[in-house]
Amino acid sequence: MKKLVFAIMMCVTAMGANAQVLTSETVNNVYENVTNQTDGDFAFNAEMTGKDITTMYVYKKNNNRKGMTLLKPYMKYDYTYAADGTLTSRVAYRWNEGNWAYAARYDYNLDGGKYTAEYSLFNSVANRFDEPLEKMVYTMMPDDSVNYVSCYHRNNYSSRYQLVSTAEVTGLPLLFAEK
Repeated sequence: MKKLVFAIMMCVTAMGANAQVLTSETVNNVYENVTNQTDGDFAFNAEMTGKDITTMYVYKKNNNRKGMTLLKPYMKYDYTYAADGTLTSRVAYRWNEGNWAYAARYDYNLDGGKYTAEYSLFNSVANRFDEPLEKMVYTMMPDDSVNYVSCYHRNNYSSRYQLVSTAEVTGLPLLFAEK
């Protein structure tokens, strides 16, 4: 049940975020937005190759007794892009006892008017990423905007994906008022 709720929440988040094909420009804009926030519990840093962010670091802010803010490594994200700048994968790591440990991988594919995002967890026993359990499929318009989102989930790696939810993505809601 917990996984099903997570899948539904992923779908609702995508619909509410004006879903679009993720590109290096999208990643750069997200980084710029989070680094411009002066309040909050996290700080950010990034490594770049040319104009593309290849690694983003997230640090948790901790205040010590002397009032100094200390930064503790928290998460790291590695980004891979296709030649046209579209995001093909994002690998998430968690800081674990002095080392970065794999946590999850997000794979993105744009093919034939469909944009697919798959979510895989890292299996530390097998030392590899498991097959994806969550998948979102975006149906694209000719201008690369999204007009439909379908969210899928499966309980184990050998089962088939089950449709969790679908929704049409529309523009901003229209507000009607009387004069």
